[in-house]
Amino acid sequence: MSDERKRLVMIVLLVVLAAVVVWQYVVPIFSGDGGSLGGRVGGSVSSAAADVEVATLDLEALEADALDYEPGRNPFEYYEKPPPPPPEPQGPTAEELAARAEAERLRREAAERARAEALAAQAEAEPEPPSFQLTFLGSFGPEGRKIAVFTDGEEIYNALVGDVLDEKFVVSDIGFESVSITYVGFPEEPATRVGIGG
Repeated sequence: MSDERKRLVMIVLLVVLAAVVVWQYVVPIFSGDGGSLGGRVGGSVSSAAADVEVATLDLEALEADALDYEPGRNPFEYYEKPPPPPPEPQGPTAEELAARAEAERLRREAAERARAEALAAQAEAEPEPPSFQLTFLGSFGPEGRKIAVFTDGEEIYNALVGDVLDEKFVVSDIGFESVSITYVGFPEEPATRVGIGG
């Protein structure tokens, strides 16, 4: 309890005590129907003094009550309104989801186009074996030394296994009705099988 509150409580108690004294001793003197002032005062004081019971002020109890007291807001102070809570995060709208899906679709299409263009450019950069233009007419000779016969429409060419035609084509195998042709400079290219008349 603060000193100011203690002082206020003491003043209130003194005022109450003074009021009791005035009511017990002074009021009966002026409200009687006769007798001397001295006798009346003396008799009243002696009879009232016996009936007065003085209460003891329990300051510790006042202190205990003060500890439980929680002051509220001072009405004379400027009150600042607390800021509003931040808005709760919201998920994407349907329009935003649709826009994201469309953007993802366009991204995938662009990636596929770029991949196809890269493969096409790589294929164009790599040389391809020439196309075999001669016509196989057939073969003759013994089994271990067959001779293949070709024509370009004007001349006839005879070739054994391993011979090179037109500096581009290698006769790698001779069968009875077909031959296998590989390509000079393209060892990894699979052989092309050419039949009679092809």
